[in-house]
Amino acid sequence: MITRRHAAILIAAVAWPGLHARTDAHTISLPRNEGTVPMLDFGGRPVVELLVNGKGPFRLVVDTGAAVTVLDSSLAAELSLRDTDVQLQDVRMGAVTLSGLNAFVVPLAGLLRGEGAPRGVLSASAFPGHLVTFDYPGRQLRVARGTLPAADGRVLFSYQGADLPSVPVRVAGREITVHLDTGAPYALALPTRYMKDLPLAGEPVQRGMARTHSGSKPIYAATLAGDIAIGDFTLPTRELRFTDVVPDPHAVPKGQLGGEALRDFVLTLDSSNQRLRLERPS
Repeated sequence: MITRRHAAILIAAVAWPGLHARTDAHTISLPRNEGTVPMLDFGGRPVVELLVNGKGPFRLVVDTGAAVTVLDSSLAAELSLRDTDVQLQDVRMGAVTLSGLNAFVVPLAGLLRGEGAPRGVLSASAFPGHLVTFDYPGRQLRVARGTLPAADGRVLFSYQGADLPSVPVRVAGREITVHLDTGAPYALALPTRYMKDLPLAGEPVQRGMARTHSGSKPIYAATLAGDIAIGDFTLPTRELRFTDVVPDPHAVPKGQLGGEALRDFVLTLDSSNQRLRLERPS
């Protein structure tokens, strides 16, 4: 079941008022050309431990659906950061060092709750010129220098530079482009307009509310009478969520492919070239 808290976590990262992607350059140090760290889990979201300005470790969600890096207000206070728009001089994730990384400070504690709750969200796009790999089966996150080949529509996909990472998903044979969102715990969420257009095994049932700064939206659950596929891959689930949550009151709902759908995959993101690759290990 998707709860109000679950739905709000990603929204806090990408949809807080005034949060927009920053173009300020930061430097990335990777002495051995590749760095690997354990990929922990918090409610179906990938989490890593970081040292920030020499303190920590602190747990942050690594999110392809976040345009910016976000710190909880309590963590910012612990780091003696007093502004809402801050620059982190030294962020260390294993062998990977980010210097001068920009971040926003927002009160996330009410959304990220529970034992071992993350204290922020690290944007997966914070590594330009590098490949970020989410190895779900191996429970590792890797950062390496390199680029992905051109999209082939089978295992390699491209997206528009102004957009968050997106993929075309076939839902009972109908192609729908959605955001690829490691910060979302469910498999696939679609705008509510598709509730009448797709073949469902039963009537959608409301499963809570999603809160945003622009209001609350209901979340519905239903089982698809058909398959969900991406390129060469058919997903092992037919469960859908429907909601019109958007990062901005004027935005058009697009939908998200989340962690439940990715758990059997190795996902690699090339944010500089707006490409991503999906692999399913044997």
